Amino acid sequence: MAYSKKDLAYLKQSLADRHDSGTLPASSTTLSYWTRLLNRGLVYCSDKLRLVKQTSLTTSSGTISLPDDFLTIARVYDGTTELAHVDQEDVPAHVAGTFWITGNHFDGFALNTTEDKTYTVKYSFRPSEMSSDSDVCVIPDPEAVVAFAYGTLRRSETDPLEDADAAFEECDERLIEIQSALNINENFTGFTVPDLITTKYHWE
Repeated sequence: MAYSKKDLAYLKQSLADRHDSGTLPASSTTLSYWTRLLNRGLVYCSDKLRLVKQTSLTTSSGTISLPDDFLTIARVYDGTTELAHVDQEDVPAHVAGTFWITGNHFDGFALNTTEDKTYTVKYSFRPSEMSSDSDVCVIPDPEAVVAFAYGTLRRSETDPLEDADAAFEECDERLIEIQSALNINENFTGFTVPDLITTKYHWE
């Protein structure tokens, strides 16, 4: 049987299993707060993993807007040939087989090339927030998201069981396992184990 991707309803229930012995809060306000915490966990995990997606973009007059969820460029291909990434200011280097990125996170980013073609673009992205119970969690191990949310929730309660740090550590350990699997299966280039160790307790 194929693995079933977990949704927001699953994450809420998993958080309840950790926090209240499986009982979901009756208050809609509390559930909304839990959803915000889970989305913070989603952002933390996705930023650490630098999740990558692929799309096709066709430049016109040498430019095309990048998707709204764009964070950083990973690879750009013209067919099977990878283009070289050059700085926007490095005008002499803007020759065939190169690309550069313009824009910012407020106004959006654009891919720029010397030839108008359809390119295969791989980029790291930030997932959309989950709001509906049926929204799927894109993190391969959703318990990493839940662990982060649980740690944050316990911190907000002044950590009565003194297990918030353990939850954050669990989150990071799960992310390391995800990264290890991605490295094996996809020759992935996200964070490394040393990266994660040096940024321990980044959420503080």
